[in-house]
Amino acid sequence: MALIKVGSINNFAVSAKEPVIKKNPFLKGIRTFSALNELSREFTPDLFELITSTDQRGVAIKSIKLTEGFEGFLQKYLNPTNEIYFVAWAWDLSGQPVNLYPGSNFNAQDVIIPMKVGNIREFIGQGINLFPKRRIKGGIAIRIQLWESDQNVRNFGKAMTETADAIKKSDLNNLLTLISTATGVTGVTINLIKEASIELAKVIGIILQSNGDDYVDFFEGYYASDKTWTIEDESYEGNSSILTLSKY
Repeated sequence: MALIKVGSINNFAVSAKEPVIKKNPFLKGIRTFSALNELSREFTPDLFELITSTDQRGVAIKSIKLTEGFEGFLQKYLNPTNEIYFVAWAWDLSGQPVNLYPGSNFNAQDVIIPMKVGNIREFIGQGINLFPKRRIKGGIAIRIQLWESDQNVRNFGKAMTETADAIKKSDLNNLLTLISTATGVTGVTINLIKEASIELAKVIGIILQSNGDDYVDFFEGYYASDKTWTIEDESYEGNSSILTLSKY
């Protein structure tokens, strides 16, 4: 369960197709996943489509700060410096595969971050890109898991490879491909995506925990495609950290 949560996948944006609205004007008010799910099945097959944003949108992580709750949460009081890393995956419903950081091709020294409680680690430029800028469908979903490393670089590399493989083979990745070729979006499809998204988060958590690493914080954010996209930095505080995301 996410410790930091922004928005909901239920607010991802859909609309009835124009010919459908002409016959059933009341369907014009159905604009979210949750509202679509409330409709009787006779109105769902091939009648609704995902809303595409009018602009291009991207998200990066700008900075990480460990707060005073970090050491108490992990029950470690003697570490002057902690080895921190994060795993992030993001997607929309345009048909592109899940975008993963750090992936399986990386230098561990660039990914594992030595930090002290109270310090801020800022990333240069716009930050580390989590979701490449593009027009989006439905909305952007972002999950970030923050972990403390057990400092075994070999095990860390193995865990990242397993994570990348799990995402590649996940039901979520397969559904994202399928929905891009569908003629419409249905309540059934929406529920399958929700379930696949939850399951993938569980799988990734199990992989990283089995690596001997300690869980710090978990961010889960959803940004609907029909809402205004403001170019800004946003900070979110969890039990043990403050994450700042850059919306660009």
